[in-house]
Amino acid sequence: MRLLLLVSAFMLASALPAGVFAQGASDERLLAELTALERASWEATLKDDKEFFRTYMAPEFKGFFADGTVAGREEFIRNMDDFHLVKYSMGEVSMLRINENAVMVLYRAGFEGLHKGKPLAQSGVESSSLYVRRDGKWLEIFYQETATPPAAPESK
Repeated sequence: MRLLLLVSAFMLASALPAGVFAQGASDERLLAELTALERASWEATLKDDKEFFRTYMAPEFKGFFADGTVAGREEFIRNMDDFHLVKYSMGEVSMLRINENAVMVLYRAGFEGLHKGKPLAQSGVESSSLYVRRDGKWLEIFYQETATPPAAPESK
């Protein structure tokens, strides 16, 4: 019986595409790497580290933010003069692999800061970053925030 189970398992494994078992571990490592990059971008914003974004974002980066701002890489960097992040939070991060060189990272974020001296706070923002791999390096090419709509009032 054990031999039959062992032979059946071997036959099933042989029928699967090469690398299918390694894919799970590979995806876990990639998710950890991209989560670290995403967190590093928030930390760089906290520190007003504009130079970080010159190598983190692709030159053709485009971002759509919860407050309605749309910015390319250089606009984003210039806007850091007017925005100062005080704190942020990131929920559980998941990823959607587009192909070997493109991955979407998704999570819920919250942040507080000052924009042109006025307090700004967002919570429950659905965030997504699209990363592309170029010359072995992951770059953020697209970012979008979607504000969670306010809860509808309860009807009586």
